[in-house]
Amino acid sequence: MSEPGPSPVTWAYRSRPLSPESPSGDAHVAEPFPEGMLLAVIDGLGHGAEAAGASQLAVGVLTARAAANPADLVRDCHAALRGSRGVAMLAVSLSFAEATARWVGIGNVEGWHFTAQTRVALISSAGVVGYQISPLHCRQARLAPGDLFALATDGISPAFIDDVRVDGDPDEMANAALTRYARPNDDAHVLIARYDQRGSQ
Repeated sequence: MSEPGPSPVTWAYRSRPLSPESPSGDAHVAEPFPEGMLLAVIDGLGHGAEAAGASQLAVGVLTARAAANPADLVRDCHAALRGSRGVAMLAVSLSFAEATARWVGIGNVEGWHFTAQTRVALISSAGVVGYQISPLHCRQARLAPGDLFALATDGISPAFIDDVRVDGDPDEMANAALTRYARPNDDAHVLIARYDQRGSQ
């Protein structure tokens, strides 16, 4: 559940469906593209097969166009998910060449950007992708080696962020987030990634 890979991003995730007999309506994307990487968490509304179907539609769009601006990705997902259950989602695009992180979030998803000095929330706007969304604002921050991103669906209590450290191990922190903070009444999914400038594209 962790993927160091050849890229300069080390990442890990943990996921748990509400019911062991049902597919999870939550999903993630960690898709490299030339000189960058797209990180995202997606929460299909509700749970079960229809929620999973909606989130997988979004995964397909995000994976196919990983290098696009996050606002364009959310618009594409919004169009593709018309008539589906709909999703909440947070998409974060890391540009290694430009040393920037850009993000757009819609709905009840949690995201944080840790630097050596700060912890900044990745704010989402109201709406449901596939149904109705607010005007999209692509926000931007500087990206530096060692920065860490923690993204989670609302099946993980926001309190998980207090156990996340910029110098922690992504795999260990993702496991702790699911083990300690998963809510008993929803699907749960967490993705933690660090840009460490190792490896090659």
